[in-house]
Amino acid sequence: MTRNNTMASLIALSTALWSGTALAQSGGEEDQGNREIIVTAQRRAESVQSVPITIAAFDQKMVEASGSADITDLNGITPNVILQTEGLVANVPMFSIRGMSSADPDPNADPKISTIINGVYVPFVASTMLDLFDVERVEVLKGPQGVLYGKNNLAGTINIITKAPAEEAGGEVRLTAGSFGLKQVRGRLETGEFADGVLAAKVSGSYSDYNGYARNILTGNRLEASENAGFRVALRAKPSASFDSTAVFDWNKETAIGPANHSADNGSAGYLGLPIEARTDVRIAAVPFDPYSRTKSYGVAWTSNLDVGIGTITAVLGARHQNYETRGDFDGLITPVPGFDVTRKFKGNSKSAELRFVSNTGGLVDYVIGAYAQGDTWRQNNTVLTTATTRTESQLDQDSSSYALFALANIHPTEQFTISLGGRYSWDKKDYSIDTKVYANGVLNTGSSFAGSLKGDWSKFTPRVTLQYKPSDNAMLFANYAKGYKAGGFNSRGTRPENVGPYDPENVTSYEAGIKTDLAGRTIRFNLTGFYNKFKDLQGGVTRPGAVRAESVTVNVASAETWGIELETLFRLSSRFTLTANFGYLNSRYTQFCDDVDGVFSASNAAVAGQCGPAVPFTFAGSTTVSYQIPTDNTGLELANAPEWTGSVAVDYTHPISLGELKFHADARYTPRYNTWGRSNIEAYYRQEAVLVNASLALVGENERWSLTGYVKNLTNRTVMSGAVSPGGGNPVQQFFQAPREFGVEASFKF
Repeated sequence: MTRNNTMASLIALSTALWSGTALAQSGGEEDQGNREIIVTAQRRAESVQSVPITIAAFDQKMVEASGSADITDLNGITPNVILQTEGLVANVPMFSIRGMSSADPDPNADPKISTIINGVYVPFVASTMLDLFDVERVEVLKGPQGVLYGKNNLAGTINIITKAPAEEAGGEVRLTAGSFGLKQVRGRLETGEFADGVLAAKVSGSYSDYNGYARNILTGNRLEASENAGFRVALRAKPSASFDSTAVFDWNKETAIGPANHSADNGSAGYLGLPIEARTDVRIAAVPFDPYSRTKSYGVAWTSNLDVGIGTITAVLGARHQNYETRGDFDGLITPVPGFDVTRKFKGNSKSAELRFVSNTGGLVDYVIGAYAQGDTWRQNNTVLTTATTRTESQLDQDSSSYALFALANIHPTEQFTISLGGRYSWDKKDYSIDTKVYANGVLNTGSSFAGSLKGDWSKFTPRVTLQYKPSDNAMLFANYAKGYKAGGFNSRGTRPENVGPYDPENVTSYEAGIKTDLAGRTIRFNLTGFYNKFKDLQGGVTRPGAVRAESVTVNVASAETWGIELETLFRLSSRFTLTANFGYLNSRYTQFCDDVDGVFSASNAAVAGQCGPAVPFTFAGSTTVSYQIPTDNTGLELANAPEWTGSVAVDYTHPISLGELKFHADARYTPRYNTWGRSNIEAYYRQEAVLVNASLALVGENERWSLTGYVKNLTNRTVMSGAVSPGGGNPVQQFFQAPREFGVEASFKF
């Protein structure tokens, strides 16, 4: 299907749904308007339509309607946002906002998009794949949010808020069964307020077992399988009208078997040695062992608020712990064995504290001022079996700390006009140590082994200026200027001193302007935003010669720019029928990129086409052969996970019946062909154009006390790649694919 045909289909679907909406309105339904979503993107509760930044907000009903189990199920709903998994290592996210993404499983590869859960920054990426059961809302803040959210906030923030304990006692149980052996039970129990209304508590938990949709032809076992168990306990105390305190503790354990890597055809003898089933069927993998990931994490977020009359003092304390172990075969071949067998064992702890004051509104000036401190300590052991006789063992340790002071003032010279001035000063420090040993034929190669301790510290001031104008209660125009910053760091995969780092911070200057409107008695929502981002000293992955083989490391590779337009609309012309249609355009390009990125090194230092720097000689351990890195002009590469067009259309219809209500939801999510790797433009790295369709039909009892829902995901059974990576060294590109069509049924009971 061509892009034009696909977009035409989406437009036709929008038109058809619009017609249905108009007919529903003509039936005389009472108009109830749009349901308002209250967000805390600016550290105070306000309507999403009043916030002068681009933000996509999903409340509990929206999350449930879309059939979301974790945050990746929201992928494709909001423009210019990709929410996928990394692929190579299970349970690692790959988030992209407005063309800027990161997807690295190692803990010292700080993400470009921060994840905040209940006000606490989550430093370890494998802890961000949160089950969305019992979540109050998910906020996706686009663009740098360095003033109020700070650390590692170059492209945006995923802000997740779980449900607080309820005032009334009760609970809920949900039972789900679906394709590929999915079995899931989720529940929550509310105490309601007790002790004269001072206390309220809640416990929620979930367990799921999933057999997986792929198979390892060599072991006969299922891949892309998982078993997950977790619970959350929340306790709220409100001893007076001016003070409240809520603590949320969570624990989660997951075992994932997979991924099912599919080797792309590179014409090599190794590729042709794979079984024919593995070469022709993306659901069949040929791996000498079953890859796995075992993750255990727990943490606490404790938030206290004190109303002092002129405003509110808030303290947020957080702590997290995580253990994980992963093993994968990264070369995608069955000979030799081992070829690129990697085991990682990780243990990390994080603590954070934020103290802020939020003034009351209503005067000439209102403001937010605060201080932040965060630190984490982790250790990781890596074992890489390169051949049957060669391996590397690395012990990595890092202590990091981050401190910041921030303030944002909103000045209101008139009732309609607001000027916001803000800034954050951040200090970051990392102490890193590495001990890498290289063994050949069981003997330590002292010439290629090394140990060292390194330190890095960086600081940056990131300002924000916003202009906001409200010509009426139902319309708001805004323009926003902001800077974002992400600290430098070190490479855990470096097996040569020059590959470890440090690399420098990366920075972005961002501009956006837009309009948010609620029209026709708040039955039509129309939001339009334009943006431009300029990135400098961009941190990106390249392939470097390691001690015994090529290895992927992070360096400051390039400068880049992105710009685009985002349109979000919602039509509710009756109390029963809602249509949303969202579209985004993104133009992204490198403006400077001189490096050797492909992992294929030259046998000579002879000049090559596009060379932009001197050749760098090197030798691998145990070899006397000299090879060369030759940097070339890579500004023609496409940025990873930056599709030019994104679009979604969704419809929700409710029909009353004697038992209660029938609720129907359907959505279609469009992405064009786009590069998922960013270091090469060869076809194997591209996810093809796709429209993914999902639908559900629910029978809901009176007052939503019970429900029975049937759902289907990927209705048209599209074969869609989530991402692709290169192991280097001339091995095939490894591709990873999303699930085929899945059916399921869910029963819910509230009491």
